[in-house]
Amino acid sequence: MAKTITLYKIFVASPSDLNDERSLIEEIVDELNLSTFNNSDIKIELKKWETHANPDIGKYPQQVIIKDINYDYDIFIGLLWSKFGTPTEKFGSGTEEEFYSAYSLHQKSPSSVKIMFYFKQAAIPMDKIDTDSINSIRKFKSELSDKGVLYWDYNTIEEFQKLLRIQLTRKIQEIRQSELKPSTTVDTEDVTPEDEELGLLDYMEQGEESFDDIKEILLRMTDAIEWIGKRFTERTDEINKQTAINPEMGNKAKRRLINAAADDMHSFNTRLETEIPLFSEIYRKGIDSFSNAIKISIDFQADEEDDIDSTIESIGSFVDSIMESSQVCVEFRNSMVEFPRMTKEFNAAKRLSSNILTDLINEFDIAVNLAKALQKEFEDYKSKY
Repeated sequence: MAKTITLYKIFVASPSDLNDERSLIEEIVDELNLSTFNNSDIKIELKKWETHANPDIGKYPQQVIIKDINYDYDIFIGLLWSKFGTPTEKFGSGTEEEFYSAYSLHQKSPSSVKIMFYFKQAAIPMDKIDTDSINSIRKFKSELSDKGVLYWDYNTIEEFQKLLRIQLTRKIQEIRQSELKPSTTVDTEDVTPEDEELGLLDYMEQGEESFDDIKEILLRMTDAIEWIGKRFTERTDEINKQTAINPEMGNKAKRRLINAAADDMHSFNTRLETEIPLFSEIYRKGIDSFSNAIKISIDFQADEEDDIDSTIESIGSFVDSIMESSQVCVEFRNSMVEFPRMTKEFNAAKRLSSNILTDLINEFDIAVNLAKALQKEFEDYKSKY
């Protein structure tokens, strides 16, 4: 049996250094069509210059792309990292011109197009650093803030994937619910829904359980940092005590005491190396559960507002816990930098600890970024009721 569906179009603008992200967006669009919107009356289509711009002649290449795209999209997604892009006749890059085209449409009619912009914060390889591009990107980013355009930073492609899944789904739902803008309709075959699917409340409960488990892991990691800090104090006191008792204490005796501190640090490293994979696995599970809740939140009813409040509170508590633990890690890592180079064993243990803590802090940053994105989506959705 055929049914009428609503087609929403997405346009992606970015320089060539973000081809992996461009390909990933295509995968996410396909995934959402096959899963989230499979049994609904919604379908999304991705428009890129690679697939929707034809060979032609214009005053400049960007004009050909704009003519073929013809502002025919509902959502604009912009991406920037190391390159600002090739200048056009009127703008610093094609990406900038495409953004301002979308922004102009939005200014004329806020319901006509949704704008999403992302900045990749991963380190740029030395051979790809272009100071002019970096300065242009900084200036452009500042202009977005001045115009009230909300953008998101991300570090890894996995983080971008999760952010986009969360935020693109909500943007599609916002457009549909507003019913202020007519969209293209096409016919498709009806699909039989799967049996026994998890619902909104199931996913929110799973997410809250995962975030509760994370707090236990954070407590154990914090305990490990407190333990190593206490052991360092004890080892330092012991070295000072032995030096006072025996001012002529030889290097072998000093080395033994210092290497005992290195053994403590190795124990600390082992504890963190055990906890970090658990943290990563469980927080990703929680993020995915809440993301799935966002995907199907189109069925959310006003009488479920208390459940949404509980979820927002749970995510907020998770963010607070992560930020507190991250601060503890940062302070301890910084304090280690002040430790003098003593023995080969101690130096190796200290370097490993610093690397492990840096990885953990980066993992914390990603977790907070994703959680805040989720929290905002739930808050925005709740505000409509």
